[in-house]
Amino acid sequence: MLPILLLSAAGFTVLTTEFVIVGLLPAVARDLDVTVSQAGLLVTLFAFTVAAFGPFLTAYFSRFERKRLFISILVLFGFSNLLAALAPNIAVMALARLFPALGLPVFWALASETAVDIVGPQFAGRAIARIGFGIVCATVFGIPIGTLISDAFGWRSAFLVLAG
Repeated sequence: MLPILLLSAAGFTVLTTEFVIVGLLPAVARDLDVTVSQAGLLVTLFAFTVAAFGPFLTAYFSRFERKRLFISILVLFGFSNLLAALAPNIAVMALARLFPALGLPVFWALASETAVDIVGPQFAGRAIARIGFGIVCATVFGIPIGTLISDAFGWRSAFLVLAG
């Protein structure tokens, strides 16, 4: 069950990357010299990108070898979080949010498919639920912890932790 636990942990990081920005918006806006509303568009950009490109990218990448694809997606998330931490302006921050949004739907499809392959169809629901536990933990713990890190050490630190 270690592979399922690792998929859940990766899911925690992926979902925290998506939503941690919500608790950081005032600090991001202040530091990047934009309004909170303008910084809020970073959330919209992420969601719109997932919705607009997710089905196509998931279908396209379904033919790639899974292990390499997983590694590539996780590296993409790490790089994007590092870029967010170093973003000198809102345009670079937008790019830092765009890249993981392209990888997120591919990750979830891949994680679900991989979980079923690991445990077999008999335990598929249980395995997918365990991966979903990473989502719950990200919502309950990841996002608030990201906000606490931001409050204590600055918003860039939250992204550095996610990049790590």
